[in-house]
Amino acid sequence: MNHPETKLGPEDLERCARDFDHHGSAYRDHAVEILSHMQSKCPFVHSSHYGGFWVATKADTVLAIAKNVDAFSSSPAEVIPPLEQTVMIPLNTDPPDLYDYRAVLNPLFSPQKMNALATQVRAEAHALIDKIVARGEGDIVNEFALPLTGATTLGLLGINREDWPHYAHPLHDIVYSTQPIEERRASMAVMVTRMREEIRRQKSAPRPGSIIEHLHNVEMAGRKLRLDEIDSIVLIILGGGLDTAQALVGMITVYLGRNPDRRTELIEHPEVMEGAIEEFLRVFPPTQGNSRRATKDVQIGDQLVKAEEHVFMSWAAANRDPDEFDNPHEVNFRRENNRHYSFGVGPHRCLGSHLARLEVKACVEALLQKAPNYRLVESGVEKAKDIGTVAGYNRIMVRV
Repeated sequence: MNHPETKLGPEDLERCARDFDHHGSAYRDHAVEILSHMQSKCPFVHSSHYGGFWVATKADTVLAIAKNVDAFSSSPAEVIPPLEQTVMIPLNTDPPDLYDYRAVLNPLFSPQKMNALATQVRAEAHALIDKIVARGEGDIVNEFALPLTGATTLGLLGINREDWPHYAHPLHDIVYSTQPIEERRASMAVMVTRMREEIRRQKSAPRPGSIIEHLHNVEMAGRKLRLDEIDSIVLIILGGGLDTAQALVGMITVYLGRNPDRRTELIEHPEVMEGAIEEFLRVFPPTQGNSRRATKDVQIGDQLVKAEEHVFMSWAAANRDPDEFDNPHEVNFRRENNRHYSFGVGPHRCLGSHLARLEVKACVEALLQKAPNYRLVESGVEKAKDIGTVAGYNRIMVRV
């Protein structure tokens, strides 16, 4: 996942594990080492950062917490520390209300709905990479992956696809930027105002077939959705749709750029592409983990988690648990029964998983078909300074 010049020594590993900070520079450069050490030495440990929280790294523990809706809540936030003050529906909603929201939203992102987009998404991926190829160089993040996921998500919502920068950049910056959080939230506030105006515009001038039109008209548990509910749902669709899939495209681009033999394998054996995408999801999960708040005292192994304490479920660690996956650090395009945790588990499993797979596959296939011999410009490969929420790159310059 990371490419540090040196490995951490035993003392540094122990320190990083015992006082875990997924937003720190050590995690950014040595996440795999730190998480592996935690799994073997302290699989469920308390960190003093961000007001204090527990960290779960073993797959069985992560699974148990994610599914235990009686003892753990997703409210008020699923990230540590919270990035936004706004409640995200359905992300921060607990059962039984969660099930009502999911019943309304799941059909919008069904495999059938997403498959219907495949031709358009593939065509857009090829058009974007063609521009980079024509110039002989370009930025895979800002000129390829981010425009594709941004335009696709806005198209689904019924928002002008050309407006993607107005939404993508503030969402990208809230996660990746090193600017003060107040400045990032100010940019987000401008974006949210734009989003709300669009939602209200579609109330009087609907875009037939759009998600926003659907949300204005659908009935949930015998009632129409309120405007504030629609605002919250659209915000989480934007957040999930614009930044996570592009992050994975970036991680794959860098991996294949540094491992040309694996790139050749994918080009010569396109039949393994779907398995490769699942394996990339496992080893390079964009979302590093999510948190839960204990609603009552609950025993986790030999530790007592008290009511109101928070637990961070590390999807990245669970995906490399040797008790769950054979040779967990090996990138195996032909891995069988690859039940990774990258889309979460339990009732909050990612709503847009089918869309993300479609977008990532379209980007990787277009890149390998149109620029099979691309070369990374290492001086222009800039990993985000903070990968604790979404692991990805600020830019990835390539020459073709």
